Amino acid sequence: MANNITSSPPAAEALAGNLAQWRAAVEAELKGVPFEKKLVTRTPEGVALQPLYTRADLAGVAHVQAAPGQAPFVRGASPVGYKAQTWQCAQEIAASDAADFNKAILADLMVGQDSVVIVPDAASRAGIDPDADGAKVGVGGLSLADSRDFATALASVELASIPVHLRAGADALPLAALYIAAAQQRGVDLKKLSGSLTADPLGEWAESGSLPTSLAGAFDALAGWTKWAAANTPHLRTVGVSAQVYGEGGANAVQELALALAAGVEYVRELSKRGLQADAIAAATRFSFVIGPQFFTEVAKFRAFRLLWTRALVAFGAKAEAAAKSAVHARTSNVNKTLFDAHVNMLRVTTEALSAVVGGVDSLHIAPFDEVSGKTDDFSRRIARNVHTLLAEEFHFNETADPAGGSWYIEKLTDELARKAWALFQDIEKQGGLAAALRAGTVQKLVAAAGADKEDAVAKRRSGLIGTNLFPNLKETPLAIRTLDAAALTARANAIVARRSTAPAAVTGDWSAKFKAALAAASKGATVGQLAALAGETAAEKIAPVASIRIAAGFEALRNASDAYAKRTGSRPKVFLAKMGPVKQHKPRADFSAGFFGVAGFESIAKQAFETAADAAKAAAASGASIAVLCSTDDTYPELVPAFAAAVKQAKPGITVVLAGLPADKAQVDSFKAAGIDEFIHVRANVRELLANLLKKIGAL
Repeated sequence: MANNITSSPPAAEALAGNLAQWRAAVEAELKGVPFEKKLVTRTPEGVALQPLYTRADLAGVAHVQAAPGQAPFVRGASPVGYKAQTWQCAQEIAASDAADFNKAILADLMVGQDSVVIVPDAASRAGIDPDADGAKVGVGGLSLADSRDFATALASVELASIPVHLRAGADALPLAALYIAAAQQRGVDLKKLSGSLTADPLGEWAESGSLPTSLAGAFDALAGWTKWAAANTPHLRTVGVSAQVYGEGGANAVQELALALAAGVEYVRELSKRGLQADAIAAATRFSFVIGPQFFTEVAKFRAFRLLWTRALVAFGAKAEAAAKSAVHARTSNVNKTLFDAHVNMLRVTTEALSAVVGGVDSLHIAPFDEVSGKTDDFSRRIARNVHTLLAEEFHFNETADPAGGSWYIEKLTDELARKAWALFQDIEKQGGLAAALRAGTVQKLVAAAGADKEDAVAKRRSGLIGTNLFPNLKETPLAIRTLDAAALTARANAIVARRSTAPAAVTGDWSAKFKAALAAASKGATVGQLAALAGETAAEKIAPVASIRIAAGFEALRNASDAYAKRTGSRPKVFLAKMGPVKQHKPRADFSAGFFGVAGFESIAKQAFETAADAAKAAAASGASIAVLCSTDDTYPELVPAFAAAVKQAKPGITVVLAGLPADKAQVDSFKAAGIDEFIHVRANVRELLANLLKKIGAL
């Protein structure tokens, strides 16, 4: 490793000379095109990716001197990587009913899954019973109203040996009491419970925009739960830090890192005030990230996080080794998943999962290809689980420590992401910390801007989604979005009303006293809503939530509009391609045009080519299409455009005339518009916006 990092002065001089010669040769080949413009790629994080990396790029990158298992743990928390412990196969189950969840998890545990992940629905996390007005039952997860639901969901699961992970919302008390009560009723030794049952008030606040208690009260509860768990369930992590809410909102890697670090630091600061030590807080903490599609950036992101977290903990007086005790969980993102051509999601999650494994995560959820619809099946879950198996058993990523270590590119990228994230973290701290930044709306604006950039890149096809904004298959049937069964929701509410016990009496005292009373009440049938009331405070502070995005949604809306138009009228919206002259003259732009319109569900009519503009115009008018696209070359357009546009609009006055291509000369663009061209399609066009306008024009949208 050292030979890859340091060089003697003569060797360094030789390398510099070789690089200068290489640069000169490349610039000669570019023939005047700027090197920076042609060969340097700028990422959303502001990193300038170079076309070539050498050992010279690692000058000043200190972390490369550390081995795996050594601080700052960029190369992983274990000196032997995954040989000591493979990452957990922490697959989520898309079920809202406890019995359905149990059936799925028991089947999955028999065929490769090694932990249980419970994602409570919005109502359960907020401490709201299913029969309450406006309760979001089944939204985003499993409905858990009482200990009976936990008993049903976890029936036959060996809680003493299988880790269980549960995100409990802003205050863990209600769901923690139900889970612990269910475990006690089964006679499970609480000290053998493992996994995580985490409260994350900052993450919940950012996601929903409100809290069931004051933020100070939530910190008090988190401290109380962490202390209780340390004494009674020492293998259960209690502090959750979700960067997922920001990642699903479109945040870039630097923003995810900075916001996760800011949340972790805020928890250390607040829990330290409440009697906990930084080392203990770190050991109780589980960070959760989403995985984006940029492979090397994501590898570097996970490596950079350990460095940042180590630095922050040391600043609080903790030992550097404390950072290695925090867990890092990752799940594939929903941002880039699609309902159309959904099997491409398999490819997306595979590369994303690989980047997380190479980055050294502790647990991983790989989304089934149909998860974006809100429902999965045995097949899709099996395919997702198999990716874990392939990475570990076929590709042997569990046999090496830090496979990315020593790569000049990845080491430099890790360092750059860490530096930029630390700078952003410091900006957040200057505002008073993450809570203050959320109150001010700074975080929401930051994430929204990054998300808007991603949506803009997809809209203009700078970023491609196969099957959605590129290469659509108009004959496919997209995934259907899961809808909640109103009758089932009513039955669920009635069942809870029928079995709800008498509300427990109010309790005064500290969190421990309240939790003791909550455990007793939970064992007697108290509901999550009753336990939330027992927790005490009800004052809540509202902020603007961080909105999640899915960058395919805009194009999917266009496809759905075209499908609805076809059902209503008997045929898809049509576009006529006026292919002029021989194949080599019209084919490039005709193919481009067919793909351009196809992503919105338009059917292209392009059976023949034409020698004259008059013949093309006559055929366009007779085709029944509401849009005609002239497809030829820049050299022929000055002659073809006036003749074609005039003829086709005379034959069919309401038709929209589009030119495939955009002249570089603005005067020529204006001339073509004056001649009758209504729109131009080209590689820099906002594809989604233009197609939406055309669908509106024909009444399809």
